[in-house]
Amino acid sequence: MTPGTPTRRTGAGIELTVALLLVGGVVVAGLYFSARPKATVFDRWAFAAIPAVHHSGLLLAVTRLGSPFVVVAAAVAGFLATIGRNRPRAVALLVGPVLAVTACDWVIKPVVGRTFADVVSFPSGTVTAIAAVAAVGLLATPDPWRSGVAAIGGTVTVLAVLSVVALRWHFPTDALAGLAVGVGVVLLTDCAACGVAARRAPEAGGSGPGPRPDAERTVTH
Repeated sequence: MTPGTPTRRTGAGIELTVALLLVGGVVVAGLYFSARPKATVFDRWAFAAIPAVHHSGLLLAVTRLGSPFVVVAAAVAGFLATIGRNRPRAVALLVGPVLAVTACDWVIKPVVGRTFADVVSFPSGTVTAIAAVAAVGLLATPDPWRSGVAAIGGTVTVLAVLSVVALRWHFPTDALAGLAVGVGVVLLTDCAACGVAARRAPEAGGSGPGPRPDAERTVTH
C-alpha cells in the first residue's frame, strides 16, 4: 500500500477524528468541572457499582504500569520499533506519551483544579500514562497483529480505570478523562508528525533542477 492510497488517507482521517473527539471531550469536561467540581450522577453510580478496595496487590500492580519508567521505556520501544519503516510515527511515539503525561499533570490538572481527597484529580495521571502506553503499542504494531495488541492494551487500560476508582484515588470521570487524554494526545501527535512529513515530501521532491519555465515556448531558428 503506497502512502497516497485512499485507504491510507481514510485511516489517517479516522485517527485524526478520534483524537480530536477525545481531546475535545476532555476540554469540554474540564470547563464543566472547573465550575462544578463535585461528583456527577455518573460518578455516584460508578462508586456504587464498584466497591472500594483499599488494599489490593493486584490493583496496585496495575497502577504501577503508569510509572515514569514504564512510560519512557514504552516510548523508546515504540520509537525503535517504527524508526525503520515510518520515521514521522517513530518521533511521535517517542514524544507523544511524555507530552500526554506532561499535559495532564502540568496543564490540565492545575487549570481545572478539581480535587478528590484534597488532591488535584482531573484527569487521572495514572490512567493517562497507561492509556498512552497502550496507544503507543497499537501504533507501533504492524497491521497483522494490531487487533491483538489493541485487545490487550484496551483490557489493561480498562483495568487501570477500574483500579483507580476501586482504590478511591479518583472520581470515575477523572479516570475516563485520563483514558481520553492518554490516547487522544498520542494519536494527535502521530497525526501532526505524519502531516508535517507529508507536506515536506512534495517540497523535497520539487527542489531538484528542472526545465526553464519558458522552455516549451522557445522557438528554434
